[in-house]
Formats: sequence, structure tokens, C-alpha cells
Amino acid sequence: MLNFVERLQELMKDESLSKIELSRKTGIIHTTISGIYSGKHSPNYNSFIKIMLFFDCSADYLLGKDEIHTEEKLYNPQPFSLRLREMLKEKSISQEKLKRDLNLSGSVLYKWLSNKAQPSMHSLVELSKYFDCSVDYLIGRRK
Repeated sequence: MLNFVERLQELMKDESLSKIELSRKTGIIHTTISGIYSGKHSPNYNSFIKIMLFFDCSADYLLGKDEIHTEEKLYNPQPFSLRLREMLKEKSISQEKLKRDLNLSGSVLYKWLSNKAQPSMHSLVELSKYFDCSVDYLIGRRK
């Protein structure tokens, strides 16, 4: 399975995009794109969403979880706080159980639920495994 950096590099090559062009087209600072491209750091949630929407691909494809770029209708992501609340309700999982099962601090969960912070890519993958769903479903791109 390809990782995010390899998939990003592949997509940029397919589109003949430089890091500067991707920066300009997504509104992500060039130094941030360079750091992501080189694998020095992972994109934050907002940068990840911008890259995914720019390339018109699924989160799971961009993360290397899906090997095929689907032509399926994908929706714009919902605010993560709203979607996390929906997932907890849908799966009948309490906030306390989620904290315990994923070893989350109360402040992290509070920030996610109050829209004061969004999860890292690693946390998105862990949450999708926990809820037994795709990352796209987790962020509201698939119904």
C-alpha cells in the first residue's frame, strides 16, 4: 500500500505540477508543501482536505488505503466535530469509551468535538479503523 507522500508525488507527477504550482492552486504555503512532499512532516487536517479536493480524489486513495482512484460521487467533507458526533451516535459509543479505547486525552476529544482542533492524518486512520469505516465516510465524503 502506498503511503501519502508517495501518492502525492505520483499525483503531482501525473498532473505535471511543481510544488510551487500546487502551493498556489491549493493556498497552502510553499514551505508546507515542500515539507509534506519530502516527507519531513504530515499535512494538518486542513491541508490534507485541500490537497484531496484539489486532486478530486478520495481520502482513502490519497492515504494509499485504496489502490484505485474511484469515479464515485464524493461529497464535500463535513465539519469534523459534527461528523465525529454523528459517528459516536451511529455506533452507540460514548465519549468516555472512545477516550478509553483509543487512549485519548479529554482535552483532545473536547477540542475535536468543539471544532477547536482537527485530528492528524494518523488519528483519522485510527478513528476509521475504530469505527470500521473508510476515512471518506468518517469525514462525511461518502454517505
